[in-house]
Amino acid sequence: MNDFRYSHALGQNFILDPAIIRRIADAAGVHSGQNILEIGPGSGSLTGEMVARGANVAAIEADERLKGPLAERLGSADMVLFADAMKVDMDAFARERFGDAPFRVVANLPYYIAIDVVRRLLRMDRPPEDIVVMVQKECADRLSSSLGAKEWCAAAAECQYFGEVRALMDLPPEAFTPRPHVRSTLLGIYRRPHPDRARSDEMMRRVIAAAFAMRRKTLANNLCRAFSVSRDQALAWLADVGLDPAVRGEAVDLAGLARLADRIEEG
Repeated sequence: MNDFRYSHALGQNFILDPAIIRRIADAAGVHSGQNILEIGPGSGSLTGEMVARGANVAAIEADERLKGPLAERLGSADMVLFADAMKVDMDAFARERFGDAPFRVVANLPYYIAIDVVRRLLRMDRPPEDIVVMVQKECADRLSSSLGAKEWCAAAAECQYFGEVRALMDLPPEAFTPRPHVRSTLLGIYRRPHPDRARSDEMMRRVIAAAFAMRRKTLANNLCRAFSVSRDQALAWLADVGLDPAVRGEAVDLAGLARLADRIEEG
C-alpha cells in the first residue's frame, strides 16, 4: 500500500497494524463458520483476519483501485463486490452470498456515510444478526445516546429500537493511515426485539422520522406534515395513546412511539 494514494472523498482511513486488527476481530467476536458482510474493506487487513479465522466474508468496496491490493492480500478479490454500498441492493447481495443463512456485519466504515449505511442495514428485509462497525466517536456517542440527551436523534432511536447499542473499544487517530482528526469507536448494535415493538416496523420508522423532523415543533405539528392529516386528527392519535398534546417528538420514549405507530396503522 506504500504507493497507494488515499482518497479523502471516499473517507479512506485504513487500519494496517495487525495487532489492532486482531483486537477489533476479538472485540467483534469473529470466529469460524460465521457469515460476515463487510462494507469498505479498504486494504483488506480486517478482511484477511476474518477469513483466517474461518469466517465466510462477502465485502462491498467502492474503490476499484483496490482490486489489485485486495486480490494480493486475499488470494482473490472474488469475495468483493466493487460498487457503491449506498446503491447496492443489500438484501439481494446477502441472499446471493449467504442464501437464507444468518449473517453479521463487521466493518471499518467511511465516516461520511456511517450513519446512512447503518440505517440501510437496519431497514433490510432480512437484517443482520448484529452490526459491529468502526465509526467516528461522535457518531458512536450519538447512536448510543439516551432519551433526554442532547445527542438523542432519529438515528439513535432507530438503532435502539432494533437492538442493544454498545461501545466496544476506542481508537486514537494514530491507529489509522492516514490519520483522521477525530477519535474512533468500535460500535456494536445487537439485534434484540424491542419489548414494546410496533406491529409494523415500517410505520415505526415513519413515526420516528416524524418525531424528529422539526425539533422545535410539537409532535402533533410534525404528524400533520408527515402524514398529511389535520391537527384534530393528530391530536386525536396522541390522546388515544396517552400522550400530551403539547409533547415534542424527541421527548417521547420508544414505547410511546410504538403505541402511536400502531394507532396510526389502524387508520
